[in-house]
Formats: sequence, C-alpha cells, structure tokens
Amino acid sequence: MKEKSVVSIVKGDITESPENYTRKDLETVKAMVLKSLDLIGGLDKVVGKAKNVIVKPNLVEVPFESTGGSVVTDPRVLEAVIEILKEYGVEKVVVAEGKSVNLKHISSGPKQAFEDAGLGEIIRRAGGETLGWDEEPFVSVPNPNGEVLAEVNVPKSILDADLFINLPKLKTHGQTEVTCGIKALQGVYSVEDKVQFHTEAFPWKMVEMLRVAKPHLTIVDGLICGEHFGPIYTEPVKMDLVVSSEDVVSIDAVISEIMGIKAYEVPITRLADTEGIGNGKMENIEVRGESVDSVMKYFDRAFLWNPIGYHKNIRIFAGDAGRFTLAQLGATVRRLELEGLIDDLEEICVIVGHGAPIPVRDYKNVYVIGDSAADHPWRDRALGFIPGSPPLPSVQIVEAFKTHLKK
Repeated sequence: MKEKSVVSIVKGDITESPENYTRKDLETVKAMVLKSLDLIGGLDKVVGKAKNVIVKPNLVEVPFESTGGSVVTDPRVLEAVIEILKEYGVEKVVVAEGKSVNLKHISSGPKQAFEDAGLGEIIRRAGGETLGWDEEPFVSVPNPNGEVLAEVNVPKSILDADLFINLPKLKTHGQTEVTCGIKALQGVYSVEDKVQFHTEAFPWKMVEMLRVAKPHLTIVDGLICGEHFGPIYTEPVKMDLVVSSEDVVSIDAVISEIMGIKAYEVPITRLADTEGIGNGKMENIEVRGESVDSVMKYFDRAFLWNPIGYHKNIRIFAGDAGRFTLAQLGATVRRLELEGLIDDLEEICVIVGHGAPIPVRDYKNVYVIGDSAADHPWRDRALGFIPGSPPLPSVQIVEAFKTHLKK
C-alpha cells in the first residue's frame, strides 16, 4: 500500500487586485501561505536549513490585461513566499524562469519579462533576485530510468540550490487539460528542448524532468485562477486559494478535482502516478484544511484545442492533425478575438493535418499549417506554409492572419 501524500488547501478572503494591492492584502496572503505550510509539516520540515532557494513562478509571457490576473503567478503570492523565506533565515532567494516557446523568436528573455510583467520590482522589494535560465548553463543529467530521454538538461542553478520551490498558477490548458505543478516544469527546459516532444508524447517529457529535478515543494497560486482558454488567454475565476504539498503529482490531482476534473482524466498526472513519481490517485492523498468538495467549482475547460467552427472568418479544414497543432490555431483565434480583430478579417482557409480535405470552394487566402499537412495538394497555391510539429510559436500564425484585415 502506498504511503499517503499530504496536500493542504487554505481559503482566504482577498479584497484587492494583483495590480493594485496594499500591505493588508499581502499580509492576508502571507498568512494563507504560512497556514498551508503548517498543515503539511511547517517551515522546519519543508524548508529546514536551506540557505540557497530557487523559486520558479509561472510566467508564460506578459499577459493581456483582459485576462484579469489569471495567467501568471500572482505577485501577492510571490512576494509572500519570498518574505517568508527571508524571515525564516534563507540567505539567497532566486526567482527563476525559462524562456517560453511563445518568446522563441524574440530577443528579450525571462528577466525582461519579469520587469514587463511588473514582478521584478516586487521580487527585489521582498529580498529576492531574478534569473533567466536562458542566461545560464544547463547540465546534462543522466536519466537511468528514462523512457524518451536518456539525459535531461537542467539549469545549473536548480542543481546547485538547497531547495527548489515550484510556484504555479491554477489554470485549464488546451493541450494538457490542466496546467499546474507538473506542466509548469516545461519552463525548466531550454527553448530548444521545450519544442521537442510538444506532441502527444508531452506527458513523457514532463515525467522525465520529474525524475531528475522534482520540486521539493509546490505552492499553488489559486487566488485568481484561469479557465476556458488556457494557458495564455484565460478568463479569471476568483477562488482565493493556496494549495501546498511536497508531492507535485498529488498537487495536480487535487487541483484537478477542485476544477471539477477527475484527477485520472489528466494524462500527465496519470502517467506520473503509474511511473511512481508521486501519488496521482485521490485515495492515496490526505487533504488537510479545506476539503476539495467545499472549494470545488466546475471550470470551463479549454475547448479551443480544436477551434474548428469557432469563427466564420477562419475556415479550418483538418485531417489527421495532432491536438498540439490544432491548439496553436486555437491560441491564434483567441488572440485575434482579444485584440478585437477577428470580425474584421477577410475569409481565411486553413489546411491542417495529413489527409485534410480539399475544399470545394476556391478560397483566396489559403494557409497550410504544420508539417503533417506539407503534402497537401493546396500547398503550392497557399499564401504561406507554416512548418512545425506543432508550429511554434502561435504568434507567427497570428501575424500572418493579420495581413488579411479588411481595408
């Protein structure tokens, strides 16, 4: 019989916004974080004698204002965690993040993203410092139990740290159902490695990172969560929660249930459980503090992994297209919608996936998307072929489509 993991759920009463908060709200969040840690053993257990701590928040990219604090880790949670660590006696707190595939073709990296998102000043004020993993060496770590990666490249700072704390945001995700503790570790990979296995093999890739660089502690920002169009274009859901555990797999199981999604429906959680990385079944998890049922809310799931029919101006003809490729189109239509442009587009025909049908109509604006559609008969007449499996980042599709705004 498996030893049970412990996950704590703490609910507070947050009255201010992440963009404009006072010491009052920060103290409330700080008390929530401390309570959540006390429920799983306290600072002496989860931090101990650590002097050099890496904290990894969820910073995908600088979010749209309309997403209402639902995309990146809340600054109140980040500031509270840094203050708690410094007050406990941790000498060095480094807040680090990797470069997103969405920023692949942009020269600036995560350190600039911290500043642009308004987090840099907050981190320094609390006593921490920032680090972009694109600016430091990666170490190739042998992965003797690996299935798809015999070695995993890990930032040197994680390996040098006494403690690795994961600080994700609770959101739905168009490709992985949910994104929280495990999915956040995609940020640990280099940009080059991020692109690898960005397919249905993605759960294996996440498990490989867990084998060699599993976070010692995960504290989930569940203040304002994200639903519907995750992970980047989410709609906000105010939950006022902090969820903590030393088992990142159990964290993901519990947060899935909080969102009304059965834990074992999520492939990454299921695989991490069967591979023995952690506990992904609720019967093997002890929940302390609030019960799952008392805080549960059915989240709108991220259905735009398949955006066919979402808008009449973007005509998608799909064959055997992978979910991760279709999700890039989903991100495209959502971004155009948020920018208020989608209704002003000329009609665009999109061919995606091997064996996609040949439209009967004679479309003027044709795009062939993804490697699996490269042999489509309409490729030669297309205005653009956007390669990749999947094509990353989605912004390149957005920019191509913007050239067809009605005059």
